[in-house]
Amino acid sequence: MKIAVTNIGRTFGRQTRAYAEYRVFSSLARFSDVVLNATVCLRPPTVKGRSVVCRVSVMVERGSRLQVTARGRHPYDAINRAADLIGDALRTHGDVAAAP
Repeated sequence: MKIAVTNIGRTFGRQTRAYAEYRVFSSLARFSDVVLNATVCLRPPTVKGRSVVCRVSVMVERGSRLQVTARGRHPYDAINRAADLIGDALRTHGDVAAAP
């Protein structure tokens, strides 16, 4: 399983990038036999006081792509929410649930 984190280091720094990799990996680890790759993208708020947006996109073995988007008050909040959502999406996704 490969996890690519895009547009995080430039805006948010290496620590946030490392946290995103760790948090998404920990949510996807139980599905490592069917998840081919994942992409994490974090977007800063465009207006002061708005939410940070985290998008996680996952390609599974049978060619399906799952994507979730989450908002948070700060980067870690958005990352945590997106990681939880993608774990839930994989748990309920038919192709993943049917995999041996």
